[in-house]
Amino acid sequence: MKLIIDCDPGNGIPGANVDDAIALAYAVRQPAFDVRAIWTVFGNTSATEGRAAAEALLASLGTELPVRRGAEEPLAGRRAHWRSILDAPSQDPAVYRLWGPQAPRRDGAARLGADPLPALIEDLEDAGEDVVLACLGPLTNVARLVREAPESLAGVRAIHLMGGCLGAGQLVDTNFAVDPAAARMVLRAGIPLTVVPLDVTRTTELPPARWRSIRDLGHPDLDAVAAWLEPWLVHSDRTRPVDGMWLHDLVVLAALADPGLVTRERARVAVLDDPAGKLVLDPDGVAVDLVTGVDNDALIAAWVDAILTDDHARRRPPTCRPLRP
Repeated sequence: MKLIIDCDPGNGIPGANVDDAIALAYAVRQPAFDVRAIWTVFGNTSATEGRAAAEALLASLGTELPVRRGAEEPLAGRRAHWRSILDAPSQDPAVYRLWGPQAPRRDGAARLGADPLPALIEDLEDAGEDVVLACLGPLTNVARLVREAPESLAGVRAIHLMGGCLGAGQLVDTNFAVDPAAARMVLRAGIPLTVVPLDVTRTTELPPARWRSIRDLGHPDLDAVAAWLEPWLVHSDRTRPVDGMWLHDLVVLAALADPGLVTRERARVAVLDDPAGKLVLDPDGVAVDLVTGVDNDALIAAWVDAILTDDHARRRPPTCRPLRP
């Protein structure tokens, strides 16, 4: 399966969630996937931070792939507002010291730089037909392609995304809330969609005890994973109503490789036309495949099996064209 992953990874970044990194580690070790490129987007981190985090993760796992810095600001709304919220934990010594003896995080306000869209378009052109987009962060990159270069998406057969929250009152997820305009645009783009909402991913968990049992397997790559997973696991366990951490983004990719890990139904959904990005069931909305449940034990087992697949780790180098900023 040809795959492009659009994400906002936070591995190694004080106070930033590592669920994207867990999903990326799975993807590059999953034999069912032919990952063509990784894009980063403003969200959990800045796109610049995310690119550096993705590159560090790939290097630690002995894998080379093109990594592109994508959108550094939402289609609409105030970039500074979201950075002040999402970067706040990293300014707390009780948080950032979990990541080691380092200064508070300062790169959340990275410079915008050159327009990343041409590189994303070229990735799609190089990938050709029958490509799946796995979107694990805000949908700004894809929305810009829909708006400014719709022809570039002709080879995309489906989008599988983590985003939205159907239940839990007014609770919203960060991916849609950071850029609701982008979420609405992608939902209405006419590309087949599978949606994994927050209310489903919050039924997953990686407890500290389960992680310790995984570490006891003694695989060398687990040391590289532990360096960024364990600080977040401690922080998440202290600050969230979960035993350890949620595995939000992993559900998207694991269900792509093994559809039997999840339950799903056909539903019509919409993103409300308000600043919160609330996902709702709507009889007049867009028809999607909606993931409604996940087997947590099987999800963790699938991740461990993929990480321990050494022969797939030293995979082909990226295509011969040079990497771009």
